[in-house]
Amino acid sequence: MSWNYFWAGGAGDQPRYNQFPFAGCAVGCGPTSWGILFSWGDRQAAGGNSYWSGRNGLYRENGGRGNDVVAPISQDGGVNNVIGELRGQVDTFCAFGSGATAPWDMPGAWQYLNGRSYTRLDTHWNTLGIHETRLANYAANSIAYRRTPAVIGTGWLSHYPVAWGYAWQHRTVRHSFLWWDWTETVTDTAFYVNNGWGGGGNGEWIDASTWFAGEIYP
Repeated sequence: MSWNYFWAGGAGDQPRYNQFPFAGCAVGCGPTSWGILFSWGDRQAAGGNSYWSGRNGLYRENGGRGNDVVAPISQDGGVNNVIGELRGQVDTFCAFGSGATAPWDMPGAWQYLNGRSYTRLDTHWNTLGIHETRLANYAANSIAYRRTPAVIGTGWLSHYPVAWGYAWQHRTVRHSFLWWDWTETVTDTAFYVNNGWGGGGNGEWIDASTWFAGEIYP
C-alpha cells in the first residue's frame, strides 16, 4: 500500500499569484485561478513543453492584447490586468469583502482566450456545490494523463484553487461484526493545490473531491 503520484510540472513552474483589492473587495479566487492556469500554459509553451507548443499568446505584454511575451512567475501589474479582466468575464461580485464567482459563470473565461490563443477551455460543475467523483476525475485525468493543472472547487461553493498534483492509493480495511469478519479495499485520493495566495508551488494536499472542474487544452 503506497501512494502513486502525478504532477503537472514542478513547484517552480507554478505561478505565485495572489488576490488583491479590486472594486471594493478582493478580486476573487475564480479569476485568480484562471489567471494562474492560463499563465502556467503560456510558460509551458515558451519553455519547450511539446504538448503546449504553439500556444504562445496566452499572456501578452502588460496583460493586454499586444505583443506576445512570457507570463511572469511572480505577480506584477500585467498579471493584475489579466486577473482584473477575467473578473469581469466571469461576473465576480463582492460578498462580505470577498470576490465571489458562481460556478456557472466560470466558463466566461473563454472571452480572455478569444483573440489571444487557440487554447480551448472546458468546465464542469454541480450547481448546488455537491462534490462529485466525476468532477474530481476531470481534474485528476488532466493532471495524470496530460500533465496539465486544473481549476477545482473546494468547501461548499467557497474557493477555487488550482490542482497541479494528484495521488491515489489502495488499502485494505478489515471489518468485524459479531461472528463475521470481512475485508474491503478502499481507494484514497488527494489533490495538491496552488490556492492562489501567493505561494505558487508551496501548496497543500487536500481530499480529491470537488464541485467544479475547469481544464484547458492546447
